[in-house]
Amino acid sequence: MDREPGPELAIVVPTYNERDNVRELHRRLELALAGERFELIFVDDDSPDGTADVVRALGREDARVRVLHRIARRGLASACVEGAMATSAPFVLVMDGDLQHDETIVKGMLEILRRDEAELVIGSRYTEGGGIGDWGSQRAAISRWATRLISVIVPPTVTDPLSGFFMVRRELFARCVRDLSSMGFKILADLLASAGPQTRVREVAFQFRARHAGTSKLDSLVAWEFVLLIADKLIGRWIPVRFLSFAAVGGSGILVHFGVLALLLEGLGV
Repeated sequence: MDREPGPELAIVVPTYNERDNVRELHRRLELALAGERFELIFVDDDSPDGTADVVRALGREDARVRVLHRIARRGLASACVEGAMATSAPFVLVMDGDLQHDETIVKGMLEILRRDEAELVIGSRYTEGGGIGDWGSQRAAISRWATRLISVIVPPTVTDPLSGFFMVRRELFARCVRDLSSMGFKILADLLASAGPQTRVREVAFQFRARHAGTSKLDSLVAWEFVLLIADKLIGRWIPVRFLSFAAVGGSGILVHFGVLALLLEGLGV
């Protein structure tokens, strides 16, 4: 009995409210990876817009497409971990579902890993030839600041450690997975910090594109989780970062309490 070989590349796409991007992403990847054995895994955090249902419908048309539908769990980083650990493919690509990442460089990234020239290939906006597209000055400044800040836990030679577009050998991911913090959006920085400076890394330039459909998921919670990720990598082995988070919230409450008390006693003479 002849058996078809499994996929060589797994493409993991974390999603939340991306139903209008699913089929277009699939179409573009089919064109970019013509002749390659790949599977497309959407990890959906129970999107209220029915993203998972769109993926299931697509999966009935193309057996390479499937969905991991997560209930009562959220977070891009943890979604990437679950997707990567759910495949037998030797290479894993992580990319966004909003079509901002350039699928035309994926085949080149795959060739670098095939030739064993690297263990991790990053789609970079900041290496020569890359770009951030039509970002405003404020968003560009925040990105540059965050990149400098994250350099305390990742190799300084990597130009874009906050990229959400990278391909990794599965054995490297499996070796690091128990050390990952899986917090927030920045799974690549987490992986780089856990893998260590000896990891062979290559960067491939790409131009960041405008979102195809839907809205951005960036908010103040993302910024807070970014800070928690750095704290976890620096001191998490000694002090649980969740404890620090609770302590910070509790401490802010105490400051507010004493501030109001001082106002009443000294300012209003109560």
